[in-house]
Amino acid sequence: MFDGFWNETFQMHAMLFCTINDFLAYGNLSSYSVKGHHACPICEEDTSYIQLKHGRKTVYTRHRRFLNPHHPYRRLKKAFNGSQEHEIVPIPLTGE
Repeated sequence: MFDGFWNETFQMHAMLFCTINDFLAYGNLSSYSVKGHHACPICEEDTSYIQLKHGRKTVYTRHRRFLNPHHPYRRLKKAFNGSQEHEIVPIPLTGE
């Protein structure tokens, strides 16, 4: 860093402790790709998505699998994509 008052450079050590942000800012801070077919940092290769037919948008589906196994939203068909959700939560990555 440069100190304008003393006209000298010095080495600064900094740490980002805590943030509250949206998903796109999370990608910028962590250098993780939050776009594309494998955008979920928890699901990775198991990210569920569909590509819209009349557009180039990717829609991420199966979010209900993160709910409690007996949650009533898991059984709703009409309000979602026409099917019930029976999948379980994927095992989070460990970083290894």
